[in-house]
Parts: sequence; C-alpha cells; structure tokens
Amino acid sequence: MLDSLKDPIFSGTVGMAYQPTARLCSVLTTLVVVCVYDYLTSVISKIYLFHTVCAIFGMTFFVLATYLADPVDGLANVERSPDRYLGWICYFAIESYGSLMVALFWSFTNTIMDLEQAKGAYGMIISVAQIGAVLGSAVATNATVIGIPKLFVLVSLNILSISLAMKLYSLMFRDRDTQKRCRTATESELSELLGPSTGSNRGPPRQENVVIGWVVQFKIGLTSTIRKFCGGFYEGLMLIIRHPYVMLLLFVATLDETIVAMLDYQFKLLASVSTSSTPTDPSLVHSGDEGDSSRFAHLLGNFGVLTNLTSFIFAFFGFAFLIRKLGVRFALLIFPTCLFLTVIITNLVPNLWVLFVFLSTMKSMIFSLHDPVKELLFMPTSDAIKFKAGAWINVFGSRFAKACGSFVVTFAHGDIHRLRVLVEMPCIIISIVFMGCVYKAGLDFDYLTSKNITVGLEPIEKTMYVSNDRKDDDSVQMKGNDEL
Repeated sequence: MLDSLKDPIFSGTVGMAYQPTARLCSVLTTLVVVCVYDYLTSVISKIYLFHTVCAIFGMTFFVLATYLADPVDGLANVERSPDRYLGWICYFAIESYGSLMVALFWSFTNTIMDLEQAKGAYGMIISVAQIGAVLGSAVATNATVIGIPKLFVLVSLNILSISLAMKLYSLMFRDRDTQKRCRTATESELSELLGPSTGSNRGPPRQENVVIGWVVQFKIGLTSTIRKFCGGFYEGLMLIIRHPYVMLLLFVATLDETIVAMLDYQFKLLASVSTSSTPTDPSLVHSGDEGDSSRFAHLLGNFGVLTNLTSFIFAFFGFAFLIRKLGVRFALLIFPTCLFLTVIITNLVPNLWVLFVFLSTMKSMIFSLHDPVKELLFMPTSDAIKFKAGAWINVFGSRFAKACGSFVVTFAHGDIHRLRVLVEMPCIIISIVFMGCVYKAGLDFDYLTSKNITVGLEPIEKTMYVSNDRKDDDSVQMKGNDEL
C-alpha cells in the first residue's frame, strides 16, 4: 500500500522531476536509519525492537496523515515545489520503513527457526507476503474514493497491529531468549563513569550519575555500531575485489537494478501525466503538468496488483519447475533475456501501457525468479563471502546501482522526450553487459560445483605435530597445505 502511495504523494507535492533526486537522497537516509537500527539491536531484544519500530513509524504515518489532509499544506494544495517538505518526508519515511521492517522481520524469524523449519516455512511466508502485497495494492486502487490521508491512517493502524501481534506471540510462546535485554557497555565501563564505590554503606547512585551512565552507554554503543558498519563495508568490499567470481556476482545482482530504475522513472513520469485532468500527448508534456495524486495512486495500485499477483504465480508454480528442468545456469538466463527484450520493445513502442505490462512482468520476475536463483550462486562460496560480501552486495551494491540509474535520469529534468533519448543507449548497453555477466556466472557456477570448489576458503596454515615414536626435538615435523 505504501509503495503504491509513495510516488503519487511526491508527485502531488514536489513533482516527479525531483523523484530521481529523492531516490538518491533516500540511499543516504536509509543507510543512516539502518545504522541506528543496528545500534538498537544491541540494546534491546527483537521483541521490544518490534514495539519500538512500530510505535515510531505508526505515529509518524498518523501525523503525516493529518498533514496530508490539511487544506493548505496537504494534497489539496495543487502547487508543486521542491520547498514542500511534506513530500520529501513522506518519501523518506516510506523508504526507511520498507527497508527496516523487512530486515527486522527476517532477522527475528531466523532466530526462532532452524534450517529444517525454514525449508518448510519460508516458501509459505513469501507466498503469503505476495498475497498481502496484492491486497495492499488493491486497497491503494481506491485512493480516489477513500482518500490518501485515510489510507495513511489505515497504514498506521496496520503497523501498530504488528506490535500487538508480537505481544501476543510473546505471551503465548514465552520466548525468553528473544526477550532478554542486552547492554552495549560493560559493568566495568559503566562503573568507571558512575564513580568508584565507597563501600557497603554506599547509597543509591545520584540521578545525574545515572543519566551520565546512560549517555555514555549510548555513545559506546553508537561508536561500536559505526565501527562495525564501516568494518563490514570494508571487509565485504575486499572480499569482492579479491575474488573474480564474487565480483561477477556483484554485477549479476546489481546491473538490472540500474536498468529497472531508469525504466521505472520513465513509466511513472508517463503515468503522472496520463492522470492529469487535462490529458495531452505525453510525449510533449513536462512533469509540471502532472495529474491528480489519487488517480496516480489508483494507477500504481493496479500496477502493484498485477506485479505481485504475477510474482505469486511465478514463485508458487514456476520457480521449482524451472530449476528442476533447466538447471541453475539456464534458469538464470531467463530474466536477463526478457529484460533485454523489454528494453528493445519499450524503446520501439514508448507507450504507457507497454511499459505498464512489461515493467510489471520484469519486477515480478525479479522477486520470484532472478533473486532466488541469484542467491544459489553463493552456494560454492565460503561463509565469509555469503555473509559479508553478500550483505555488501545486497545493501550497498543494490542501492548504489539504483542511485546510478536515478543519477542518469536527473539530466532529463522531468522532460519525457529528453528522458527517452537519454536512457535509450545506456539501457541497451547495460542489458547486453548484464546478459554476458549472467552467462559467465552460470558457467563458473557449474564448474565450481562440478569440481567441488569453494571460493574464498583460506589455505590451511602449517600445522605442527609430534610423532608418537619419538618425543625429542627431532620428532617435531611440519606439514604444509598440499600434504594435508
């Protein structure tokens, strides 16, 4: 629901010409929010983290709903300007919530399930998630009837209901391990800051010392988070640079994001124009002639319904069949081939409904086919690559690729005709490179699995052992990696 409302609100307040800039800035704001979230995970349990995140974002969207309903500052004001901060705040809030809640849900789910439970449950979880996405998009199609501010109130209630569901879970299952509070500062660190003990007659700590202790605890935890954040960035990047196969996986995971970002902006710019109360030829209209936010939300709601419904069908019926019949290498080639054809067709027929159908199909294939098959490419790699390099690719690499696509379309300045000319050749070139990288990654994957090679395993260090026959110094021998 929020994803279908994000761009219509921004279009109705700021203007679609600034959407690429908002996407670029959202990369930075989301990373800051994730850094703060990473700190909170070390301070409170995940159960309480659900309550905290739900309370913050639930109230945030409720307050935003009141501002959106305001006749002066809200959507009733049809004047578009980059100085209307309400549109920027709504965009960043939706982007941050989408990244944060998904990460929180899966991190919590991974802590309460073992591998066998996950194999049986994760497929059903993803399928139900697609059903929820279809329902949310379907509700957004009624934005013209219900109104976007009321939909934001509904969003707020839904977010708060997540906190209620987690409370019911904790009461029913009494999961004590996930309810334990963690502390970032050790007892010794806090005692040094609270002051030395004066003996057994020492009274309760003064209020100012308690406050100082919590402030220092916050500083220690935040410093640790920043170090871990920067350390994870550096370590993941070094693993990617060190291993050519992992570098190839970086291109496989991110090049399509750049293409989709450029096509997505072209589609939404055309959609904003088509929902105008005075429709004209979209090819001759600039972003200043954008239409009504509710009609725009209705169109994007239908887009979301089609995307998530197609994704559900692909995930439920097609993924296992294609992997079983074609294998990883050929199943991996399906999406880049379709993406290349989409780029060619949308350039030959730059029509809103052509983009509607083809872009919806591409996004559904990303969710249900390309991303799951892409994750299989990490199987012949070490645990360090899976966790550190994988996280770098999925978080930093993916968002950087989207930012690159957004950076390119900023030079169109909201002009649809200029945008088409600007993105035509980059999309074609990147899609060809993407196909080549996917084909090479498939070949390397087959070779590594057939030879039982694991990328990233460090060589075994020289091991010293003592012979059972002789206990003197001459019995100490060295064995190298090859002999072991």
